[in-house]
Amino acid sequence: MPDALDATYNDPMHDKIASTVHGAFGEILQGYTVGERGYEHFLFTAPVEELSCTARLRRAEGPGTQALTISPADRTKALAAFEALGAELGFPHAGLTIDITSNIPVAKGHASSTADILAVALLCIREAHPQTPVPVAHALALSVARKLEYGDYLLHPGIASCAQRSQTLIAKYDTDLRWSIVGVDEGGWVRTEEFHREIPEDPGKARIYERLFAELDAALLANDGNAAAEIATLSSELHNDRLPKKSLGDLMAVKKEWGALGVCVAHSGTVAGLIFSKHQTDHDLRVAESRRALHSLGYDSDLYTLKESGRS
Repeated sequence: MPDALDATYNDPMHDKIASTVHGAFGEILQGYTVGERGYEHFLFTAPVEELSCTARLRRAEGPGTQALTISPADRTKALAAFEALGAELGFPHAGLTIDITSNIPVAKGHASSTADILAVALLCIREAHPQTPVPVAHALALSVARKLEYGDYLLHPGIASCAQRSQTLIAKYDTDLRWSIVGVDEGGWVRTEEFHREIPEDPGKARIYERLFAELDAALLANDGNAAAEIATLSSELHNDRLPKKSLGDLMAVKKEWGALGVCVAHSGTVAGLIFSKHQTDHDLRVAESRRALHSLGYDSDLYTLKESGRS
């Protein structure tokens, strides 16, 4: 499957180009390594089918030249991305409004801001130069995104590893894990960049993360969902001293009771979840009973589907 602007398509309802980017459920693994250039932070994405952001353009109503605007008005980073790219590409955007339609919760660990920025950046590129090759469009979108924030690499329709502080792709994976994630939200919010400024790196942890990176890379290349989920669990536990998840103990208990493959968390967010796979013959029963168990412990849960490239 190509890395389509998976995302960028013609919308017959509006006769306009629309650009869609999916959000994520935390990360499978997030950490850092240390070498000659110091500490380098990385993550493995967990994109999900149910969360997405779509951007469209429309002509603002009313006479006269107006500034570019965005709706909702609080998506200021996405607006800045469009303005910067529009200037670089020579795209006249006065009097236009960017409409963002998104169901991605903000500041929870679902990559909402990154999805906004990338959807809007891809929209600008396609409006300005519709024939731009996909790799070039991706590179241009990322060039502006990395100037605005830390973020995930969301331009592969599946799991990817990336340098977290520059959204630079390390590797992309074609998998058939068929994961479902039973997710809970502990409430509140976390601002990713502010959070990461406050985290002290630890050389001992860096060595562990280096090993886990290699192990997860191998597991994903081998399409080993069990091993990948075990690494996600280790990542959740390793990170719990930095951003404690009060639900982690309960999730681990339900994991054991109902045979979840693992636990994954947002390493700079408020969500955590249980990993199951549709390869499990009694998947639906396990998911339903785990949700029932979590509800009895006081948690509301939602069900997410891992978005994968390579599924037949």
